[in-house]
Amino acid sequence: MKLIKYSIKDWVVLGKIEFLSPKKITDELIDEARIVYVVNGESHLYSANKDIELITGDTLIMKTDNFINTWLENPNNETTVVIVFQLTSALLHHIYNNDLPNWFVEVDHNYNQSIVKVDNHALITSYFTSLQLYIENNDVFTEDIINIKIKELISILINTDKSGDTKSIFGNLFRAKEYEFKEIIAKNIFEELNIEDLAFLCSLSVSSFKRKFQSVFGTSPNKYITSKRLDKAQTLLKTTSRTISEIAYDCGFSDVSYFSKSYKKYYNSSPSELRK
Repeated sequence: MKLIKYSIKDWVVLGKIEFLSPKKITDELIDEARIVYVVNGESHLYSANKDIELITGDTLIMKTDNFINTWLENPNNETTVVIVFQLTSALLHHIYNNDLPNWFVEVDHNYNQSIVKVDNHALITSYFTSLQLYIENNDVFTEDIINIKIKELISILINTDKSGDTKSIFGNLFRAKEYEFKEIIAKNIFEELNIEDLAFLCSLSVSSFKRKFQSVFGTSPNKYITSKRLDKAQTLLKTTSRTISEIAYDCGFSDVSYFSKSYKKYYNSSPSELRK
């Protein structure tokens, strides 16, 4: 992994990261938010109540929460490259001289999203093209310029925001959401996530997660999740013409042979036999 990072006083505020994919990265953002730009790469990002796909050229805003980012393998062994701004409340007060713009202080207490993928815009693309020139010439990339570039990016994101999502998440950047346990499980049960991943999204240790799961659902996570995934698979096998492989992946199974074995053990017949 190659990392170039920049600071304002004691805050690390900006980094350009280059690494080989595939790679799974977990992030626990406590009193911290991020703005991420994908220079090159593709990923599937999960939070407790939302998941999105990212491709080259996408811009993402992440507020205080837990995240799992699964970066996919690039063609021709290309590296994944991302630019990340790390924002804290103290940093924003510093760069705005304790006079924060309204969009940072108008909190919507009903807002429940922790990630926003920004609509593509020529000004955003132009901004990151310019920023990379500064990164490549870091001898002139001073704290004063970094300060200006952060405010410029925030201003561009606000003024190109047609949906209102950017303003909403900026007003809730450092406000952690308390999720219902059942909400997290229901949202992610068919994703390609393991028990450790689900525990992380719930902000629990694996042992605490298993105990909580048993008390809420009356069975173990493995038994419950496997049964729900296989029930969905059976429905799709009966009602669609999709291939067995497609159905397996859609139901959270990354290995088709394991899916087939699990299905046969559960239903006493294989997926292919059901299709005959």
